[in-house]
Amino acid sequence: MSLLVDYCPKCGNVFQKNFRNLCASCSSQADNGLKLCLDRLWSYPKSTTEDLAQATGVPLQELYVLVKSGRLSSAYPNLTYPCESCGTQTRSGRLCHSCSGVFRAAAGPAKAETNRQVIIKTTARVMYTSRNR
Repeated sequence: MSLLVDYCPKCGNVFQKNFRNLCASCSSQADNGLKLCLDRLWSYPKSTTEDLAQATGVPLQELYVLVKSGRLSSAYPNLTYPCESCGTQTRSGRLCHSCSGVFRAAAGPAKAETNRQVIIKTTARVMYTSRNR
């Protein structure tokens, strides 16, 4: 029998591997930071990411991870994180709108063939779910 242990990427302590890949103390700190942010956003829903970092004491990089992963709801319009290419603030995806357009244009020419026939096959079988109404 072997123990699955690893070093915590935040603090360097040895811990038993888990789903979050953090030791218990760092995991607890992350949960407390998220709770602080959610409480602050409840009171001030128009806070920016920088304002939230100043008010709660949660590092800006951790806030970027929380926003990017969706743990802080996208219902808050001023929560952003930097584009991975140019660093401008974005609300979704890895790249901002302008960078994604540049990469799309560099990927190749537009569809050359516009007259394509699409065939959609359907089955006669109808599947029902067990939803109670």
